[in-house]
Amino acid sequence: MTISLLVVEPDETVRDQLRAQLQMSQIAMSVLYSAAQLMNRVELECPSAILIRAEAPMQGERDALRRLRQAGYDMPVFVLSKSDEVVDKIVLFELGADDYIVDPADLHELTARIKRAVQRAIRTLCDAPEMREKISFGGYEIDFATRRLIRNGAEIALRSSEFALLKLFASNPMRLLTRPMINSQLRRSESQNNSLDVAVCRLRTLIEDNPSSPKFIQPFVVLYHHAC
Repeated sequence: MTISLLVVEPDETVRDQLRAQLQMSQIAMSVLYSAAQLMNRVELECPSAILIRAEAPMQGERDALRRLRQAGYDMPVFVLSKSDEVVDKIVLFELGADDYIVDPADLHELTARIKRAVQRAIRTLCDAPEMREKISFGGYEIDFATRRLIRNGAEIALRSSEFALLKLFASNPMRLLTRPMINSQLRRSESQNNSLDVAVCRLRTLIEDNPSSPKFIQPFVVLYHHAC
């Protein structure tokens, strides 16, 4: 699995040091100089995780993190700062940061934290059962506790990636989900768009009476240009 990390860091020297360490751990790094453009970059790139440099008063970083979470992106976000103030940590955690590292940071430790967070997020998404109410639609029933799709008492076999995609759609009824949004929720990179098309087409084949004219998974132009 290739991890892509978007780094918001204005200091070129720090970026170069971090890039060298990440390359040894096979983590692809892209750069943003200011948090002000974070949302625009995430919509285009959809990274596996984000590392943000934040220094007092941190208002721009706080606003960027708030907008990111409000938009539905839930990739792990790490904050790197020289501030050791508890209030700064609490505010950023409440806004959706996953980890707060006080600078100077050990780059080996930082890399390990990033890899662990991304791997844990993927396992949680794909493998963990959920104790939540079943969802029914069009004669189908999704059992989140047993991770099964059932129709007329019979189970329809789904791959883990397909169940994760179905769960995402079922949890967001009547909501337009863009490619970057789906990729973020499923911890995918933009390079995996072809496999996303395949998974969507397979789901349509399994649950739609007429996959070319679907009722449940609608073919919005901004979502999919790929025909099943």
